[in-house]
Amino acid sequence: MELRHLRYFVAVAEELSFTRAAKRLHIAQPPLSQQIRKFETELGGALFEREARAVRLTKLGRELLPEAHQLLERAKRFQEHAARQARGEQDVLVLGLISSFATPRFATMLRAFQKKVPGVHIELSNHPSAWQLEALERGTLDVGILRPRERMPPNVVSHLIRREPFRLAVPSRHPFAKRKAVAWKDLRDEPLVLVEPGVAPPDYYAAFFDRLRDAGVEPAVRQYAQNVATKIWFVSAGFGIAPMPHTPDTEHHSGVAFIDLPDDAPVTNTAIAWRKAGSTPALLRFVEFARESFAAH
Repeated sequence: MELRHLRYFVAVAEELSFTRAAKRLHIAQPPLSQQIRKFETELGGALFEREARAVRLTKLGRELLPEAHQLLERAKRFQEHAARQARGEQDVLVLGLISSFATPRFATMLRAFQKKVPGVHIELSNHPSAWQLEALERGTLDVGILRPRERMPPNVVSHLIRREPFRLAVPSRHPFAKRKAVAWKDLRDEPLVLVEPGVAPPDYYAAFFDRLRDAGVEPAVRQYAQNVATKIWFVSAGFGIAPMPHTPDTEHHSGVAFIDLPDDAPVTNTAIAWRKAGSTPALLRFVEFARESFAAH
């Protein structure tokens, strides 16, 4: 049985005329009659009673017509679904995100993508970069927004979407809060609040520590935090000062002021990453959308 046989059967059944059905199907009448007879042979029974000037459905034809309609409708839905998948308009994407990127700008981008491609369902969760890279390698994560390593896994593709110079978050009542910038030597004896090892990449603070030591300052870590939001909270509570990437989205926190570090302050990168193998059209469409969205800023 072929789908075209079902289409031919339905056309003749609805028109009750081989001539009109052939015209509707844009084929000649003799081939249509031949295909219907072939279909009847395969089914083992007649679908139509043929008379000189009339065509009527047999009992078998009447019973099979509703099922033919259903099969054709299901085939149509299957075709449409496959086409949406091929265009990247329907799928489920498992997306990982570092906490520092959970900003209003990212939320705006995500809303715009969902509005443009409503058939793609995004499962979003917050995880450190190291966790995301492992999940990408295992195939349990489709795409991640993370801090890239200097050497990325060979089966993971990444594209830089944001570069951020480090600034200094200080309590609003700290003497530094009234200043526009500080020198490296000014940080002597200042307690630091950092994201704990294992959450931040191993070399995340390396360049910052190098600048301090070059200025004769030994880093003094007082508090570790599990994520950026907790780090800012510790700063606002007076636990210490915190080096962190500068983004407009992070600069509006009660009890915290942000000031500049020297011109040689380290720069941190954020990338979108995905597996080379198994990239679906929906995944590639999301990657392209994200790259275009953040290239504009």
